[in-house]
Amino acid sequence: MRYLLYFLYVSWHWGVALALFIVRHEIKGERKYGIRTIGTDNLTGDIPKEDIEHVSMYEPINYYTATWLFDRLTPADRNTAFIDIGCGKGRVLAIAAAYGFPQVIGIEYSPKLCRLAQPVCDALKQRHPGTHISVIQADARVFDLPDNIGVIFLFNPFDETIMKIFIEKVMESLRRKKRPLKVLYANPQCKQLWLDTGFRESEHFVKLVHLKGGVLEI
Repeated sequence: MRYLLYFLYVSWHWGVALALFIVRHEIKGERKYGIRTIGTDNLTGDIPKEDIEHVSMYEPINYYTATWLFDRLTPADRNTAFIDIGCGKGRVLAIAAAYGFPQVIGIEYSPKLCRLAQPVCDALKQRHPGTHISVIQADARVFDLPDNIGVIFLFNPFDETIMKIFIEKVMESLRRKKRPLKVLYANPQCKQLWLDTGFRESEHFVKLVHLKGGVLEI
């Protein structure tokens, strides 16, 4: 039933062709990683009123886009720490752990989504005992990015207002410890902000008009 409901949601907003493509990958992805993260969640009531205008409703990144982005990483990238900003129910954490990152961190502002992500996190710890996996409830505007992070994942967790602040937090970390850093950015609506800060886009794709992603690095 959950796949049917999600198919109806996607087809209503973006058309039947995209819905068929996405749901096919949803079924394969959820089975591959052994998780249940499909569906959407309205964050009204879970996020402070003054912040709700800056965040998106919860909808997990589709597996096709996520896989395309992760496949762009090198072995050296996968030997660093990974962080997903706006980790939701933990889908990307499961993918990152499967790709072999030694440390995987999820940051989520919503208390509700943090609670839903915790069982996924616990299951991943059992499945990947050599990987340090954590979910942290935090505001990206004040969260200090760990200086060992080598890869950041973004799927439009917030608007331009908060993105500007978050980018500055990233740059603070890079000033503390100069290092290569990649941003896997799905549906990159605020890409220009990163480019203006000194990042460059090394790869990007567009599929079926609406599926987009790119790799930014510095």
